[in-house]
Amino acid sequence: MSDNLRMRRFKLTANGLRVWGLVFLIFGMIGRAVIQNAFLGIGNVTGLELFEAMNDSESVVQFASIAIILQVLEACAAPIFAFLLVEGFCHTHDFKAYILRVAGVAVLSEIPFDLVASGKFFDLGCQNPVFGLVLCLVMLYFYQRYQGKEIKNVLIKLLVTAAAFLWIQMLRIQDGMPLAVLVAVIWAFRKRPMLRTFAGCLAACVCSLFSLYYMLAPITFLAIHMYSGERGPANKWVNYLSYPILLLVCGLAGYFMK
Repeated sequence: MSDNLRMRRFKLTANGLRVWGLVFLIFGMIGRAVIQNAFLGIGNVTGLELFEAMNDSESVVQFASIAIILQVLEACAAPIFAFLLVEGFCHTHDFKAYILRVAGVAVLSEIPFDLVASGKFFDLGCQNPVFGLVLCLVMLYFYQRYQGKEIKNVLIKLLVTAAAFLWIQMLRIQDGMPLAVLVAVIWAFRKRPMLRTFAGCLAACVCSLFSLYYMLAPITFLAIHMYSGERGPANKWVNYLSYPILLLVCGLAGYFMK
């Protein structure tokens, strides 16, 4: 087998990366909707609160441990979708249509996300991560418009980044801060794959400061590094609707298992 053929076998298309990202997300959905909501009855809690719940009983320790592991795996999806967002932004011919599609997914996903996160159909405690991607797209728009290294452009980009972080905090977007950090870093090194991998791994480590669930997220950049640059076979409707549909299925499963 030739070296070129071997290299081709280990390459991933955008669609392949998306599938891996969805698999990681499913782990997290099961962890929250089934383990936390249905079995433990504790809803959407932080990792520290899960650790504290382990003091209750041996069975709680087992279920809480499984929930933590599943959410650590879920966090591995963040670098993948941050990367795919940057790729989509770089290759789109209609930014307005692109951001409207992502915003549509965010709106469609909110009720199913609430069901997964807290076991309730409506919960204003936090918003789904796709709203974070919408803010990241706005951030990328200004990054592209003010690409130069002049002081004015740098200041505008810093202000836009700070504004995105502030909106993420005010809207309480789940995993919004790590997504914004990862998108900013991936954009900065988008033309240098090797540096993107190292900087992305470092950024993912920094994301652990926001949530300990991101402790394994740097590993995901190994998969991103194998990106072939090709889109691969994909259906646009499947790409955009898979997340809300998976949320709804897992959310209903957890709701009826209580």
